[in-house]
Amino acid sequence: MSQLGLADLTPLLRRLGLHTLGDIAALSRTDMRERFGERGEHAHTLASGLDGAAVVPRTPPTQLERAIEFEPPLDRVDQVTFAVRGTAEQFVAGLTKAGLVCTSLRVEVTDESGRVSERTWLHPRLFSAPDVVDRVRWQLQGAGAIDSGLSSPIARVVLEPETVDDIGHHEDGLWGGGADERIHHGLTRVQSMLGHDAVVTATIAGGRAPAERQVLVPWGDRPVGVARADRPWPGSLPAPAPSTVFEVPRPVAVLTEEGTTVEVTDRGDVTAPIARFSPTGRPADARPVDSWAGPWPVKERWWDASLARALHRFQLVDADGTAWLLALTGEAWFAEARYD
Repeated sequence: MSQLGLADLTPLLRRLGLHTLGDIAALSRTDMRERFGERGEHAHTLASGLDGAAVVPRTPPTQLERAIEFEPPLDRVDQVTFAVRGTAEQFVAGLTKAGLVCTSLRVEVTDESGRVSERTWLHPRLFSAPDVVDRVRWQLQGAGAIDSGLSSPIARVVLEPETVDDIGHHEDGLWGGGADERIHHGLTRVQSMLGHDAVVTATIAGGRAPAERQVLVPWGDRPVGVARADRPWPGSLPAPAPSTVFEVPRPVAVLTEEGTTVEVTDRGDVTAPIARFSPTGRPADARPVDSWAGPWPVKERWWDASLARALHRFQLVDADGTAWLLALTGEAWFAEARYD
């Protein structure tokens, strides 16, 4: 009786004269359930050697992936992409037959030595057969030309949908897709001709400097490995953001009334009020300053000597009414951005 694993029910069954599993199995399942409830029915199932889980028939999932093998292996990018066109059409047709579209595609390429290269490609809408061929080509050629040779001949290409969606969610409306659809087709066509990285879109990332927050992502991809903008960034620039951000900070000159460079002490105080500002960095081009604010210290990665950064940030309006975002690093002044 101890084999049942029902310690609370076993003493009661023994008092009723049920000392073996055979005694329990000889009873009716209905009687055991009516007398002891679900525990009694479970004990009868175990004693009878039956499986408590019912067998539920199901339809095997559709195999949506497609593969093509080359014999002999192909050693040119254009040869592989031409040969994979038919497989790409079969891949998309299989998805359509299943009422699905692919929004995330995994391309697996195996060379003749057995090395496997795989990458997951994203799409802003859905993959068509030409889109699939383009991804295979981009994965093979990298930064090379379309007819460039490969370091090792390709023996196999596998196309596998990683993310699919119902095809009904991507049907055109009654009046077509409108301007967004035309933009998508135009960008996709340019990207197909010039390469994956030739068409990029701007994405806002996390960071404390304006230039850090600008991330360019190839059309159709999502930003991967970038700092998240929705996380707290102490010391970051508050709104409103500057309209012109310099990719490389520009050297400038920030001067006192006497023409000496303004500095910041260890206590975070300026050595003298800011009186003149030169956007070119040459004192001769200095102009009067209408107003200024700061400094705001920024210290990053102080625990890592190779990556540590410390600066003081200022905002300044010159006599022409132009507002600037400035940074003082050591004794050097730079313009990070401009408020146009």
